[in-house]
Amino acid sequence: MTWPQSVIASMDGTGVPQPPLASIPGLPPVLGGPEVAVVKVDPDMLRAMSGSLAAIAREVEALGGRRSLDDAGRAVEGSDTAAACRDAGDILASALGVAASRIDEMAFIAGDGAENYDVTDTTFASQLSAMGEL
Repeated sequence: MTWPQSVIASMDGTGVPQPPLASIPGLPPVLGGPEVAVVKVDPDMLRAMSGSLAAIAREVEALGGRRSLDDAGRAVEGSDTAAACRDAGDILASALGVAASRIDEMAFIAGDGAENYDVTDTTFASQLSAMGEL
């Protein structure tokens, strides 16, 4: 049993090798499935998606982060709670910034796909997958 099969077999608790991912009907190639026919994307839909994602990114940025906890910290100035509010605000601001930048990246990929008519849904999915995890 090869390494991937042994890992998959151990995941379900039975120890029985599972079928290869390529044999699962309907599983897209991005997830390890067989190759499927490539369909051209609709550039107008990608432009709309890009605009929507860009707007969402701006809304996420506008949520504030540290600013949203400043009032709470000022209300209990000098206490441990005030310091915790400052720390939490910094962490929240960082998390919101990361989320907004990831959404912006998706907007760029969608917009770039709309401008380059050769981009296919498979390429688009691959680009999103290449972004990796947060």
